[in-house]
Amino acid sequence: MNEIGEGAEGGNAGSPHGNGGAGDGESAVPADRRLRSMRVMTVWSVVVLQVTIVLLGIPDSVLHVAGAPWRTSVAFVLLLPMAVSTYPLCMARLERGETPSPWWYWGSLGCLVVMTAITVSPSLPMYMTALWGATCAFLVPIRQAVPTVLLAAALPWAGLLTVPDPPHLVPFSVAWVGALLFGGVVIAGWLMELWLWQTVHEVVYGEDARSRLAVTDERLRFARDMHDLLGHSLSALATKSELASRLAERAPERAAVEIAEVRALARESLAQVRSAVRGYREVDLAEETENVRGVLAAGGIRVLVDGLDRVTPSREAAELAAWVVREGGTNVLRHSDATECRITFTWARDTMVGPGTLVVEVANDRACPGTGTGAPPGSGLAGLRERVFLVGGSLSASPTRDGGFLLRAVVPG
Repeated sequence: MNEIGEGAEGGNAGSPHGNGGAGDGESAVPADRRLRSMRVMTVWSVVVLQVTIVLLGIPDSVLHVAGAPWRTSVAFVLLLPMAVSTYPLCMARLERGETPSPWWYWGSLGCLVVMTAITVSPSLPMYMTALWGATCAFLVPIRQAVPTVLLAAALPWAGLLTVPDPPHLVPFSVAWVGALLFGGVVIAGWLMELWLWQTVHEVVYGEDARSRLAVTDERLRFARDMHDLLGHSLSALATKSELASRLAERAPERAAVEIAEVRALARESLAQVRSAVRGYREVDLAEETENVRGVLAAGGIRVLVDGLDRVTPSREAAELAAWVVREGGTNVLRHSDATECRITFTWARDTMVGPGTLVVEVANDRACPGTGTGAPPGSGLAGLRERVFLVGGSLSASPTRDGGFLLRAVVPG
């Protein structure tokens, strides 16, 4: 409880990165099903339990309403703003790590005190104060949560002074102890859910950071390769060029030899750079398919791959098919709510494209809600379609009848 409370006090319990992640061009919270599911479970466990406690207090309140109906009516009216404000406060606590303002804290406390003072039912104020203390322990920092819980424990006893016909102390004490136990269980359960939320949140951010780190490592590797390839060559070119300029007047023959070596060295360096860039841009079909499978599986999407071991495309066709698989997997992850993705490879020998073609299909079972396309405008499909068209192939992207989305490429093999 200390770690969670102190984290809330720092304004960062709900997000390990605070509010600084939104400036990276991506959403501060990754679109991950685990985060959505965990957020729904955590928030609604708080809201549903509050509503349940209020409903459980209605029968006892009805039994005491005959003597003073206005008391019970006012008490339930005071409960409404407390219950309505719980949902947005929990969302702000989880998504942005924000804690309630003092206005909510003192306002809800005032409503609770008035409700305790005017209600005739002895059980409703007792359990509502226990629930209020548990809610505050979930929403506010630890330094405020401790006095809040103590104050909530003392409120039922203060309410005895205003009840026209106070109950006996022994039954009241037993009920008070039960309310304390109830509040303790609720606090423990909610704090455990908050801890689970933070853990899932950090895991998702960790996966996102790991992906970014992999990209950074690849860039560093490419930079090192360029340095190793060009560092010595450029130094040699500079030295030989300077020597050739000095020998131009005194020894033209030697200068011509140096210039020829400079030309040969420059061509060799250019060939090395082109080879490195070509190797950097090339993608392996089997490796890319496995990478897409791993990324989608990490997002909770089941991936089925069929036909990869039965096709033998050329290197150019396999590389283009790998780009199709990569783009299809990216669209499934970013622009759909899919639970299953099927990647199919088919070798067609007689088609309109040519005597031997590779057909690649990436299909998901649930397209992007509201668009029906599964991929919004501005995605990489336009560039991919141009690539496929340049080699004489075709690319189509369209929703399916069952609500999914299909990306289909026909590539000359």
